[in-house]
Amino acid sequence: MLAQVQEEIEKLAKTSPLAAVRAARRLEVTAEHVGYWPAHDARQDTTAEQAAAALGLNEDAARKLMARFGGWSPYR
Repeated sequence: MLAQVQEEIEKLAKTSPLAAVRAARRLEVTAEHVGYWPAHDARQDTTAEQAAAALGLNEDAARKLMARFGGWSPYR
């Protein structure tokens, strides 16, 4: 489903770049909205090492991603 959305935005970008940016921004806002509580739950239930492995990132990048979605400082 997300791959299809990506393809549609890429097609839209060819004819209306600003509409494509608006669609990308909407995806960004949606991701932040739906990622908030899962980030908080994962922070309680997993270690940094587990999160990194599950997200396919190193521990520092996983910590920063979780912090961004969860709305907390990545340095705490």
